[in-house]
This record gives sequence, C-alpha cells and structure tokens, in this order.
Amino acid sequence: MRQVMIVDDERWIRRGLIQSIPWEELGLALAGEAEDGEDAYHMALLKKPDLLFLDMRMPGLDGKQLLALLGKELPELLTIVVSGYSDFEYTKEAIRHNAFEYMLKPIKKDELAAVLGKALEELDRRQISKARAREGSAKNWLEDVLFTGDGSESSALAGMSWKAGNSLLLVAQPDVYVERCELPLIMEQLRQKLQQERAFYFGGEWDVVMTAAQGSMCELVLCLHGKHLVRSELLRLLAMLQPLLKQLAGVSYSIAASEQAEQDSLLPQLYKKSKLSLNARKLGEAGWIGFAGETSVVAASAYPRELEQALLINLQHGNEEQAQQDFERFYAQISQPCMTVDDLLRGALMLVHSLEKQLQSIGANLEKATGHSLLAYTEMIRIRKDVTAVGAIFKNEILPGVIGSRSPAAGKQGEQIVREIQKLIEQHCDQPLSLHQIAESRFLNADYLSRLFKKTTGSNFVDYLTDARLAKAVELMRYPAYKNYEIAKRVGYEDYRYFSQIFKKKMGMTIGDYRSSLEPQTLN
Repeated sequence: MRQVMIVDDERWIRRGLIQSIPWEELGLALAGEAEDGEDAYHMALLKKPDLLFLDMRMPGLDGKQLLALLGKELPELLTIVVSGYSDFEYTKEAIRHNAFEYMLKPIKKDELAAVLGKALEELDRRQISKARAREGSAKNWLEDVLFTGDGSESSALAGMSWKAGNSLLLVAQPDVYVERCELPLIMEQLRQKLQQERAFYFGGEWDVVMTAAQGSMCELVLCLHGKHLVRSELLRLLAMLQPLLKQLAGVSYSIAASEQAEQDSLLPQLYKKSKLSLNARKLGEAGWIGFAGETSVVAASAYPRELEQALLINLQHGNEEQAQQDFERFYAQISQPCMTVDDLLRGALMLVHSLEKQLQSIGANLEKATGHSLLAYTEMIRIRKDVTAVGAIFKNEILPGVIGSRSPAAGKQGEQIVREIQKLIEQHCDQPLSLHQIAESRFLNADYLSRLFKKTTGSNFVDYLTDARLAKAVELMRYPAYKNYEIAKRVGYEDYRYFSQIFKKKMGMTIGDYRSSLEPQTLN
C-alpha cells in the first residue's frame, strides 16, 4: 500500500484529513503525522512516504524550508500543499519546489477526492514508467548477454527484484512459420499477465525479463530469476504460459526450459542447449514442452540420396513433370511426422546445396535463377522450421526457378557434359582419370554424374575408360617398335601384369596372340 504523511501544526486539521481520506478504498496507509517541520523532516527520511500533505505556515522549520530539504533527499515524494492562506507568495514557493498540488483550507471532500485521484494517477504513471525503464534495461542486458556477449551480471541483477537466487531460460518458438508478428505488443501483454500472476508462482519471489530472439520472427526468450524456481511451480507456469502465447500470437508454441544457473554468464550456453532440444522435437509434436539437458539425443535419419539423384537427373534433362514428382517423394521422406526439426532442416539444406552445384555446372546459380542466393535460402529455411513453410520455398521459388533457368536446348546440357568427358578420355586416357575429380571440377555430385554418364553412353565410366584405353593400345600394337610394357604405360597402366589381364578379359586372347594376328606397321 502507498504510504501517506500529514504535516500540520494544528491537530484538528490533521484529524480532519485523516478522517476524510478513504484509506482502504484507495489503497493508502498512514505512515505518520507531525506538527512541525523538523519532526516531519526526520520522519520523512525514516518512513519514505509516497505522498505528503504539508501546511506551509508552521513554527520553526516552515513548509517552504521543508520542501527545499525534502526535494534534495526524497525527489520522488509527491507533495500536496495545504494552507489557510491564499497569499500568492506561498503558492509561488510551492510551485518553485515542485509541489504537486496546492489546496486551501478548509478542505472540501469533493476537492480532496479529486486531488487524491490525480495524485494516485501520477504515482501509477511513475511506477509504470520505472518498471518499463527497469525492464528495458534488463531486456537490453539479456540481448547483450545472449547474442553479443557484452552483458554483465551487475546490470542484469539491477533489473531484478530478487538479487539472490538462480536464473533459467524459457525459449518459446512458434510451431509454424509466421510471416508477420506483432512481437512488441505480444511481449507487453505477456509481461502484464506475468506481473498480475506473479504472486501465484514461486512464492511471489521471482522476476522475469524477456527479449526477442535474433533472426526469428516470433521466437521469445524469457529469463526467470528467483530464490525458489522449483520444478512443480515451473510446470504450472508453463501450463499457463503456453495457451496464453497461442491466444496472443494466434499460433501454438513449443517451449524448452533450461537448467538453472547461479551465474548469468552461463546463460548463452543454456540458450544453445534449449535451442538444440527444440530442434530435436518431432515434426508431429505441436505445443511441445521439454527441459533442455533432459531431452534424448536423436540420431540423424538417413538422407534420401537416391531420391535426390533422381530429381537432379530429371531436372538436368528438362523432365519438369517427373522432377516435380521426384521432389514430392524426396520431401515426403524428410518431413514425416516421426522426423525431427533437425532432419527437416538438414535434408532441405543439403538439397539446396546440390541444386546450386548443378546450376553452377552450366554457368548459372540460384541467385540468377530465383533472385535469392544460396546464403539467403539457407537463412530462410533455418528460420521457418515447419513442413509447410519449408516446402513452399521449394515449390514456389526454387524448383520453378531452376526449371525456368534452362534454355530450350538445356535438356541437352547433360549430353554436352558427357561429350566433353568423352573427349577428355580420348585425349588423356594415359592419365589417372577419376570421375569423382571430374565431378568436383564441374561442381557436380559424383553419383549424379555417374548416372548421367551411363544414361547417355550406355556404359559406366570405368568400363568406358577401359575400352578407350584398350582401343588406344590396339592402335599402338600395330607398331613392333613399341614394347608391350611401353604400350601399357602409354594408355595409363603402370602395372603391366594388370594390363595384360584386362586385355585378355576384354579381347578374349593374350597380347602376344593378338599382336601375331596383326599386319605390322612402321613408324614414320
């Protein structure tokens, strides 16, 4: 309750004021009364009242002098001057010393009620302003300590009512992506509700600071600080908080509660653990509540690479309808309800990187094809985290862009790549050629290039290379000047025995028998 002090040298005036004020109705309590300025000064320093009724004309230390002293010692004190004199000098002194109101004796009840109403409104306004300033300071601290590493414990605890105790974090994420979110309004309403409910949790001895998470439209981080943050009370708070967030934001939220920490310097680590536990939740679990550090680590699901390769091949050959179907199968695999948020993000990001590599192999990229870079899509996917929103990025932007970036002749681009590899083999079959190295040099996936090569030539890369080397060897065998081991080296085989085995297997006869059947040629 707010404390009121009454100072007047006439006892009957003090009694009249005390009897005229509806104390309980207004939430006021009498801190004390004094009949002279000196007693009033010492009492005010001791009691620190919120509101002071003061007579200006008193023996000894008068109202003017008392106002001057208290203005230095208690600058927040709200003073209502009461005087039986309408002398302008008293009014001027009251104004000069920042008195809130000036009333003339005898005081009428309706005038007293009006002045008290104004005074209480001003006290409420100041209290709200202080609370917001304190919360703003603490909020800035929480942002700094979580996201920039610049926060300090002293600045944090300055914003907390209960300096002794532990801290823990609540990280709340919407279960679906929200394009627009009135987060400041949501936070203000949430703050007011928590303030109203404060007495019903943790014995009332706790405080909360909240801030918006960086890089996320509607993610909230709440820092609880108190003496007794027991698990049972925390569960009750979460049960109240979750439906409240859904009501305010219009979407369901999943919430991860961190472990408790005695030192606020540990909060960044607790925040990371809470985020990891949220990403480990199943895609089919909306409105999930869990405790970081207690959530079991889920092994990453196998990436559907064969489905990815089928999609890439059909994109390469311009088979738009089939590519769309391939994507649907791929996406259904990584977005099953039993999959985790991590599974979804990992699968989507790997596919985006594969599409970027494929575009780079033909001199293009995602930015040219869609207007957004690989980095931009990585960030878009990271902040969405729900099946519908992530899928929409591919269906509405990435796939149409990749398909549309190809010219009418682009369906033959794959064949052109294979022709270039064939030419490379023809000219450099004596070199240790590797399909994996060729794929990397063209920013292509090796498995994809292998499938593409076989689809175009009807033969896999190794067999094609072997046939090319043996064809070259047969040409050289027509010249007796070349020794067999020299021919082996000229077509890429350092091990002659291995070369002779390959030759016999492919040609059906030994090197000697084959050379005996040839008509000798001479070198020019």
